[in-house]
Amino acid sequence: MPAETATLAIDVGATRTRTALVRQGAIVDRTELPTSDLVGRAGLANGLVGEARRLLSGASPDNRSMAAVGVSLAAGVDQTGNVVQERDFGIRAGAGLSQALSTAFEVPVAVNNDANLAALAEHELGAARGHDNAAVITLGSNIGLGLIVGGQVHRGAHGMAGEVGLLLLPSESIGEQVDGRRPVDAGRFGSVESAAPEGYAWIEELVGGRALATAASTPRAASAQAQDNTTEPEHPRILTREAFANPALRPLGERAVEGWALIIATLGALLDVEIVVLTGSVAADAAHLLNTLRRRVAELVAIPPEVVLGTLGPDAELLGADLFARAALERAADRYARAGLSAQSTGERR
Repeated sequence: MPAETATLAIDVGATRTRTALVRQGAIVDRTELPTSDLVGRAGLANGLVGEARRLLSGASPDNRSMAAVGVSLAAGVDQTGNVVQERDFGIRAGAGLSQALSTAFEVPVAVNNDANLAALAEHELGAARGHDNAAVITLGSNIGLGLIVGGQVHRGAHGMAGEVGLLLLPSESIGEQVDGRRPVDAGRFGSVESAAPEGYAWIEELVGGRALATAASTPRAASAQAQDNTTEPEHPRILTREAFANPALRPLGERAVEGWALIIATLGALLDVEIVVLTGSVAADAAHLLNTLRRRVAELVAIPPEVVLGTLGPDAELLGADLFARAALERAADRYARAGLSAQSTGERR
């Protein structure tokens, strides 16, 4: 695939969805809107098709011809691009999303987990470049992890490697379960509504961006948010240096550092990674806590990894989707070349 040919990159998060046209490694046009808006139109797959067409229609003539689509999802995805982990903000299990995009645009569609694609981008272009064993932790509404093992993205047997936000922390149930969630007390990490197995809470329910924002909100707002988990309001930025002028928010920063340090120390103990890269909107807001986090990690693990902020900012997933789509198209071209065909002749490149 020529480097000057554009790809369509899509990043579907719990809160927001971004679409972009990427050409020669640079984003040349983009859109962004709440994921709930796309789901409400006619389901996520149809919403993405419509949003992509809107982006293409407004692009310059040079960027309207695309050769592949790369999709970053906040969900588990297997080696064939099938979603194996349905999410309550509109991502359904199966191949429906990739099939809808492939049918609409008649180009190869490559789907992967968002943290995996952030790891791919940071390894190829950013802070993890030159490191064969690295971890990229995405800190946003939830918590994700992309792993680089032996210089390659590690996806696991079922595409679920790196679901670090689902690490279990012991918690005591303090109320009755309602709609699959129950109130729990997680000690130093606070009290939350959890959907984890009895006796536990998932760590992203305690120190993910949404969880921290809920803890910072008024009791009434926290109750309303707990009752409606089908939509994702944009959470307030409570970990910025400016926010820390409010003494009431500082304990939440301490909670976040403790939880993130526990994740990083676990990665160090299990995988002996060289470097941990933090990316995502919450990581950017908490940049002033980085040295505190490093010190805490060093207290928890014998050989602490280097801990740094990502260099690609919020575009890591989109750039990773572009890299993944280009690699998928190159693999298709190789297959057709061996069969005496071209990607162009099969309709896989437009």
